[in-house]
Amino acid sequence: MKEERILIVEDDVNISENIEEILQLLGYVNIDIANSANQAIKVVKKYRPDMVFMDIKLKGDKDGIELGEIIQQMVDAPIVYVTSYSDPAIIERAKRTHPAGFIVKPFNSNDIHAMVEIVLYNQRTRPALSDSGSSKIAESPYLVIDAVYIKADNSFERVDYSDIYYVEANGNMVTIFSKNRNFTIRKSMKDMEEKLPSNLFLRVQKSYIVQLAQIESFNTKEINLRTGDVVQVGRQYYNSFLAKLNTITES
Repeated sequence: MKEERILIVEDDVNISENIEEILQLLGYVNIDIANSANQAIKVVKKYRPDMVFMDIKLKGDKDGIELGEIIQQMVDAPIVYVTSYSDPAIIERAKRTHPAGFIVKPFNSNDIHAMVEIVLYNQRTRPALSDSGSSKIAESPYLVIDAVYIKADNSFERVDYSDIYYVEANGNMVTIFSKNRNFTIRKSMKDMEEKLPSNLFLRVQKSYIVQLAQIESFNTKEINLRTGDVVQVGRQYYNSFLAKLNTITES
């Protein structure tokens, strides 16, 4: 009996049950099935799987690639995409999430067997990170890891990440709202997402990036910040935003 927990995200019942049966024959007993993005997120929060089989063409407001990005923010679990499509554009999108592998439909038991054994073996034998915080520091290409330097007038001004409340886009300009002053500069939101550390900041709408520590309360439509500001939440960003927060809900 194998103890690793495996999540299958697939909206076709026949396919998800087929994968489940193959895994059971291989000795895996901790198997969860989700047929939507919302259900998958709930399962990940509750059970924290060791591996995920993900249908790329998932029905709903998010496809499997978008859901994969959210799950990667929640748990350190390798994702294997299951797809009947070989569209280069889809494969290119999926590659950006660094999947552990692809399985093309129709598949057989040998395909699943080889994939699950290799992926979980690699997961078990890879070097453990002694401290998640230090790993993030090691990954940073910058010498100063707790602040950004923003050009204001003719000099660069240090702004601690903890002092940045949120960023708002207005056309091809952005305004950075911070503790001591606001900065309006010519930058795209994509550039700002890349400059601000993803463990501290999150884009919650097309025009807004917020510092997670500044969130006082929120619902599906808006976020109330500790500053008293209210920021709108975009529907397509809500699940990613929710996945980054430690929440307690009714069972």
